[in-house]
Amino acid sequence: MTAYQVPVGWTRTLNPRMVNELRIGFARDNSQAEQDPFGLNHTADYVPGVPVNPAFDGGVPMITFANLNTFIGSPNFLPKHQVTQQYQFTDTLSWTSGRHQLKFGGDIRAPLRNLFQDIPATRGALNFDRIFTCQRQANNQCASATGYSYADFLIGAVQGAQLSNLFGVDQRLQMFSGFAQDDFKVTPRLAMNLGVRYDFATPVWDAKNHLANFNPAGAGSLIYAKDGSIYDRTGVNPNFHNFAPRLGLSYQITPKTVLRTGYGIFYSPFERIGSEDQLALNPPGLINNNISLPSTALAPLFPLSSGFPSNFLDPSQLSLQRVKIRGANPNAPSSSVQQWSFGIQRELPGGLFVEADYVGTRSTHLNTLRDLNQPLNNGLTVLTNALGQPILPYPNFGQIEYRDPLGSAIYHGLDFTLERRFRAGLAFRAAYTWSKSIDNTAEHLSAYGSNSFGQNGYNFHTWSGPSDFDVPQRLVFSYVYELPFGKGKPMANHGWLAYVVGGFQTSGSLTLASGRPFTVFASANSSSIDIGLQNALANVTGKPVMPETVTCWFYASKNAGCGGISGTDAFATPPLGVLGNTGRNNLRGPDTRVFDFSLDRTFYITEAKSVQFRWEAFNLSNTVQFGLPSTNYSGGTPGVITSLAGDPRIMQFALRFKF
Repeated sequence: MTAYQVPVGWTRTLNPRMVNELRIGFARDNSQAEQDPFGLNHTADYVPGVPVNPAFDGGVPMITFANLNTFIGSPNFLPKHQVTQQYQFTDTLSWTSGRHQLKFGGDIRAPLRNLFQDIPATRGALNFDRIFTCQRQANNQCASATGYSYADFLIGAVQGAQLSNLFGVDQRLQMFSGFAQDDFKVTPRLAMNLGVRYDFATPVWDAKNHLANFNPAGAGSLIYAKDGSIYDRTGVNPNFHNFAPRLGLSYQITPKTVLRTGYGIFYSPFERIGSEDQLALNPPGLINNNISLPSTALAPLFPLSSGFPSNFLDPSQLSLQRVKIRGANPNAPSSSVQQWSFGIQRELPGGLFVEADYVGTRSTHLNTLRDLNQPLNNGLTVLTNALGQPILPYPNFGQIEYRDPLGSAIYHGLDFTLERRFRAGLAFRAAYTWSKSIDNTAEHLSAYGSNSFGQNGYNFHTWSGPSDFDVPQRLVFSYVYELPFGKGKPMANHGWLAYVVGGFQTSGSLTLASGRPFTVFASANSSSIDIGLQNALANVTGKPVMPETVTCWFYASKNAGCGGISGTDAFATPPLGVLGNTGRNNLRGPDTRVFDFSLDRTFYITEAKSVQFRWEAFNLSNTVQFGLPSTNYSGGTPGVITSLAGDPRIMQFALRFKF
């Protein structure tokens, strides 16, 4: 990745009470990611039918094996490229008038250009399941104990295949903001901050109008971008209502005691959820043909030796049932957060400082992702037709990954801080937080969590629960201490002993925190409640037994690691087509206990020159920081912890010369 930035600033004093600041900036980022064999051979040499193109060629396609955590080839989304370019103009006028300190400003980010290629399977992608080498039963289903994904691969029987055409997006966007603020000294003890901000961002458009949005009216259809208004070019109506007031108050009760409170509204005028909500990544611009056969199939999709059929990327033969459609609510308001706080600060004897704060936030209109074409359900089971087939609201389409402002979140927290400012060689800070965060949507690109796609896309209230990042209690204690030995110190302050034991300083940080929450899934049921995106939950059958060991964090009889523990299953895999009822994030993983330590010594050469030697140990006690357990109750080994949430002990040494 390469990045270029050019900032220019001009500050001018207009008069003794008025100053203007102008900032102009230009930024350009160029990010490239390619598979290791990029450009060294032709993928079609291994899998026929993959186009030969120097823009993406090289290596083996990603080949996955159902029910096995293995793959061969290089990752599916490689190569990918992104080039962003932005101009920014910011101007702020500061004006002092009596007891008022006024600020007015504006921020223009235009034009903003984002060119990217971030699509799957340009080199193809294949999946092999255990359905063509299995023992068939009378109902044509495979016996559960037979069939091997590797065996299907060896005979070249493809179960699923995906191939995309090369497609790049030339995305455009403009953002405009303005604010006014008044810091008003009402009385010598009372200060007030009043402000309002306005934000506007156009919906994104494509320079060549290669963009489409899904219209859910009637049987569903695609609306294609065209020249004209903002809506014509983007498929989304612009939002002009993002006015955000702010209020802050500070009152000095005594010279050593201060009360503070505040309230504000904050908007997110632009948000990108990876490539999932990019309306440019729709046909006819992008053709991402993805076909999977059911477990009852008697013949493979195509033989591996023959490769992809020649018409796999033919637009005239494209079925919208086999591609993912990306859509967005055209009338969605901007995501917003209300934040409020109330706190007291008090200076204590001995250089101590104490603070107690209550902080609350409420988020509304958070963007969520769901499959708008999930089979209809009554909240308990999937609805079927006379043939026993799930009823789709849009039978002429496949997956419809739809962005909707259905998310909400609420947070309440109490923060307590005790601090000693540096005095007599010692400073420390203890911060404790007691909090609760609840939401009904997860961060889509998070490396951990419950998943951004809830079980029931028709009712996001059922996905409400503790946030993935919810940590009810957290304590952090940090300190810096100069040992009382050496020149100028109260002990061993002269002679050879002062030289031997002087100049030492130690610091450290102790972190104690509650475990993060997790959800128990039943992935074996996912395909029966949705055709591709939603995730099935397990059923609750009793109160969970929590041994909280590495091999058995929560009891599951199918987990051999729980064999020596007394308990009964509190979860079960629901019947096919039945929605689980376990709820989201109702169990918690391991706590966090980490102590970081450092010791350094300074050797003074002169008053202005010195050499410092430093030893640092992260996780000094080498306490294992376990990750979350396996959460798939219907497969693998549920309750087993196989990952770490933090590093083991790491030490480093440094030598620094100061002058």
